[in-house]
Amino acid sequence: MPDNLMNRFPCTLNSLEAMKVPLGTAAQMLDYGIRSLSLGFDLNNNFQNMGFALARRWCRLLDASLPKAFNHLVTLQHRAHKNFSAAFENLLLSPLKTMRRERQGELEFIGLFTEPLPVQDWAEAYDDTRILLDLPSLRVIDISNDIQHDLHNYTVVFAPRAGHHSNIAERVALYLRDQGLTRMALVEQKCADDIPLYVNQKRHWESFAGQIDQYKNVLAALTQRTGHPPHLIAICQPGPLLMSTLILNPQLAKTFGSAGSPMHTEAEKGVLTDFARLMGEDFIDALMRFCGHEIGAHRPGHGRQCFDGALQVLGFYFLGMDQHARNFKHLLQDLKQGNTESAERQMAFYRWYHTVHHFPAGFIKDTYKKIFVKNDLIRGKLSVGNKNIGIKDYPGHVPIWALGGRRDNIAPPLQATAHLELIDSVKAGDKLSLTCNAGHMGLFRSEKILKSVYARIARFILDRSDRGMPAKKGFKNGF
Repeated sequence: MPDNLMNRFPCTLNSLEAMKVPLGTAAQMLDYGIRSLSLGFDLNNNFQNMGFALARRWCRLLDASLPKAFNHLVTLQHRAHKNFSAAFENLLLSPLKTMRRERQGELEFIGLFTEPLPVQDWAEAYDDTRILLDLPSLRVIDISNDIQHDLHNYTVVFAPRAGHHSNIAERVALYLRDQGLTRMALVEQKCADDIPLYVNQKRHWESFAGQIDQYKNVLAALTQRTGHPPHLIAICQPGPLLMSTLILNPQLAKTFGSAGSPMHTEAEKGVLTDFARLMGEDFIDALMRFCGHEIGAHRPGHGRQCFDGALQVLGFYFLGMDQHARNFKHLLQDLKQGNTESAERQMAFYRWYHTVHHFPAGFIKDTYKKIFVKNDLIRGKLSVGNKNIGIKDYPGHVPIWALGGRRDNIAPPLQATAHLELIDSVKAGDKLSLTCNAGHMGLFRSEKILKSVYARIARFILDRSDRGMPAKKGFKNGF
C-alpha cells in the first residue's frame, strides 16, 4: 500500500504545520486588504461614473451650441479620471498582490510535504479489459494503439521496483508507441503490502528466481497473444532480471534493451556498488533486521517481511542532494512568482517521489547480493533454480541495445552499457550502445532525451520487428 515518505518525520511535519499558521494568516490579511482597497476603488469609480453621466444629461439643457463641446470635455475628463484611478489602484494593490502570491506560494511549497498525497496511477486511461495479467507482484497493462496493427510484436516495458510507483516508465512507453511500436504493454510492480503471502494455498516467495518466473509468464502470455515474441525493455532495476529470463527462455524475445540498468556493476565505480562491496553481503541482512518490518493485518501481504521503501527514497535523496536542493529552490521561486505550469510539473514529480512502495525482503536481499555485491550475471555465476547462467549465455539471435547517462549516479554509464562488449554471440550490427548527457531520472523523463535518443532506439527495434497485416479485419490490441 502506498505510503508517504514524510510520515517517517512526525516532528518535522508538526514544525511545517506550525509554519503554515502565520503564513496562512498573512495571506488572509493581505487578501482582505486587497479586497477592501478594490471595493473602495470600485465605489469611487461608480460615484465618478454617476457624476459624469449627470453632467452629460445636464449638458443637454444648455444652449444647442454647447452640448457637443461640453460632452467632449466631459468625456476627456472621465477618461483621465479612469486612467488615473486605474494607475493609482495598481500602484497600491500591486505590491500587496505580490506579497499575497508569495505567501500563498510558500504555503503551497510547505503543503507539498504536509498534505495527503494523491493516488498514483498511469496517466494513460485503462480499464480491467486492458489488464492482461495480474500476477502476485506484477500487473501487465495493455496500452496499445486502438488500430489495425501491421506490427506483430508487442513491446513490453518493465518498470523498476525502486521505492516508487511504476509510472516512471510511462513516458518512455508512450513515446516509443508514438514512434510506431503500436503494440505496447507496461509491467507494473506492486507494493509489498499488496503481494499475497500465499498464492493458491502455497507460500509465495519474492526472490530473484520468483521474479524471473513471473517475468517468464509475462513474456509467454504476450508471445501467445500474437504468435510472435515481444521486444523487451528494462527501465533501471529490472535489467539483470529480464536478461536472466531471456537467457533461460531465448524463444520469448525478439529484441532486448535496457536503460539506466545496473547490468555490469564492476565496469565503472559507482556510489551504490562501492558502498555495497565495502559493507559486504551481511549488511543487507543486518539492515533488514533493524529496518525491515512485517506487513500488518488487513493487507494482502499480511505476514510478509519487507524493506521500508522510505529508506530507499532517502538514499536517492542523499545521492542527488545537490540536484534536489536546486529543484526545491526553483520550485519555491516558481510558486512565489506564479509560474504555475513549471511549478506543477515539479510538484507532480515530488508527489510521486514521496509516495513510497515497500520491497519484499527476499527480492531486496537477492538484488543487493547477486547484482551489487557479486555481479553474478556478468561473472557467469548467477544461480536460478538448478542452473548457473551468465552473460556469455546470451542468445545470439536476439539483438540488444543499452542506454546510459553520463550524469547517472545510480547506474553510471559503463555499468549500464559495458555488458554489450562481453556478448560475442550477437553480431555487431545488432548491438546498439548509447550514452547521453543525462542523470538517472533524465533517462526516463527528459523530453530532449526522448526525442534525441529514444527515436534511435525505436528505429532499431522497428527494423527488427515482424510485420504484415493480420488476416482478420479489425484485429486490434492483440485480440
